[in-house]
Amino acid sequence: MEKSKFNSRAVIPLATAIIALVFIGVGLKDFGFWDNQPTAAFFPIIIAVVLLLTSILCLVQELRGKEEAPKYNRNEFMVILGAGGIIVGCWVIGLILSCLLYLFLWLKFVEHSSWKVIIIIEVFMAALILGVFVFWMQVQFPMGLLEYVM
Repeated sequence: MEKSKFNSRAVIPLATAIIALVFIGVGLKDFGFWDNQPTAAFFPIIIAVVLLLTSILCLVQELRGKEEAPKYNRNEFMVILGAGGIIVGCWVIGLILSCLLYLFLWLKFVEHSSWKVIIIIEVFMAALILGVFVFWMQVQFPMGLLEYVM
């Protein structure tokens, strides 16, 4: 029986599995899942369970795969940098503005979209986020430093 080696491609599914377990644990401990109706953690727990399952499947697939050196390309790093930018932006300008800024930067510099397309998509996404999540579902998004200004 051949022993499988751990490679760097297994780090991401391992990290996302740990993050999913933390979200499931915090959601169940602090908010619960169902209390005569869905609680605030209902959807985050469902998403975390799906993330956990896909992370485990990806990890198993990665550990069973060939032991060749991983090859990364520029687009993969752009997505990782974008996610990191959203996380940092969440602390500075809040989640909604950082997501809209990410969308703008992606459309302008990666997709090379026209200003008309960018404006239409940005207005639609802002209306969707604010209308559905903020006003209708009353989700409280992190505001970053803007929370202290307002």
